[in-house]
Amino acid sequence: MTPEEHQKEFLYQAARLGIKVRDRSMEAIAVEVINAPLDAIRSLEYCGAPCSPSELIAEADWATMKHARYTRPNVWLESQILCSSTYDGSISHLVAMGQARTQLARVFVAICHARVKNAQELLDIYEISEEDEDEVALEKICRVVTDIGYYGAVISGLFGAAASSKTNNYHVLFDVGNPFSTLLEKGRFATHTWDVVSLLGGYDDQLPQDFRRGIFEWRQVILGYCSTGDIPGDIWRPTTRSMLAFRKDGMERLRQEQLADSTPERALQLAEREGGEHGLDLLWEDVIRFFLKTGNPRYSYEAVDLIGKYNSDCSISIAAASVGV
Repeated sequence: MTPEEHQKEFLYQAARLGIKVRDRSMEAIAVEVINAPLDAIRSLEYCGAPCSPSELIAEADWATMKHARYTRPNVWLESQILCSSTYDGSISHLVAMGQARTQLARVFVAICHARVKNAQELLDIYEISEEDEDEVALEKICRVVTDIGYYGAVISGLFGAAASSKTNNYHVLFDVGNPFSTLLEKGRFATHTWDVVSLLGGYDDQLPQDFRRGIFEWRQVILGYCSTGDIPGDIWRPTTRSMLAFRKDGMERLRQEQLADSTPERALQLAEREGGEHGLDLLWEDVIRFFLKTGNPRYSYEAVDLIGKYNSDCSISIAAASVGV
């Protein structure tokens, strides 16, 4: 959404709580929202946050990945781990599944062609085709979401943190599949919910035998780091990027040459060509969040308009090709 749409959505949700919004300051409205009964807020099923710049959040770039590229950690921070996982199933998957729409691949393709200069390259990286069934398309789209909004955010943060001479920074990737038989297919998707829960050890009885080594090594490294500050990985530097990856069969150290051709890195390279240091934010706002937003009936007309234009352009191309233009 645009900042104006975020603010409009916030006022809409506040009104649903029975809060008077006309001719009042945003601060007064926000205080009433904060003090509303928890069950009432949950009943809204409101996903999202106010966006900058707006009356709610005046600073324009505080929540951008570009901003993170220049944000140094506090001088007292000796070291830190920036961690990402491989599948954003806990947010975009749930949002999209909760929206009554179909033809997800066609919607996403139309959005890309309307808003991305190198649209086909982005689609090719993730092998997204208009013919993909909705479940298949959603899995692929969620990987775009994760690589841009999670992996990309970590890399942005690492760039900013690496500018400090006082903090050692480490990149960790959690890639051990979710063992639960719930919304996501068991054993396949490593989400940010599962990476945290797995540290606590409360569900070890549900771990497949071949997942145990990866989880136990993950736990040992993270808890060991919290206790001693030591980690078996290399310090992340912009010129010699490295990562510790945790998979079901254990920990793997990856260096720049091993990462270069990975799907997330190819997406980041594309983002750089799209908009330089703004590229990740452009893809995040103009493609990913726009895709999620237009599943809401209040904004679905925007996707309908894009698909109509995309269908029209495709028809013109096909007609031109048939007459040899």
